[in-house]
Amino acid sequence: MTLQGLKDYFEQFPNGTVFGIALSEPFSWRGIYAEVAFSIEERESTKEENLSKIRKALTETFIGWKGGEYSYKPYTEVHFEAGHGEWSDGDYVRNWIEKIGGQSSYPDLETRFINVGFLPTKSSKIG
Repeated sequence: MTLQGLKDYFEQFPNGTVFGIALSEPFSWRGIYAEVAFSIEERESTKEENLSKIRKALTETFIGWKGGEYSYKPYTEVHFEAGHGEWSDGDYVRNWIEKIGGQSSYPDLETRFINVGFLPTKSSKIG
């Protein structure tokens, strides 16, 4: 999944949509520093909050795990890891999918995770 694909996913929901999990601040992925990563936070979040994190990934410069500066574009691949400097070869995403319990077929783990993890909760707005 690309940053644009992730952005498009969240944009399809009405403003104020609440999700049961949240994206962390973006960081440089240890697997390939020129690609972006997010961790997952176990708390509610809104469409707008998650889009803000994605916009940050598209506009700021990030430092790679062993140095170097990286800027991300809409076509940059997105990954999910436990944190900056972590690299799980997909186990982080697989563990989240198992935790959430989704069992569907998607083109890659990231797309599967986003479609299974970021579903609106019963309430449509926080507060």
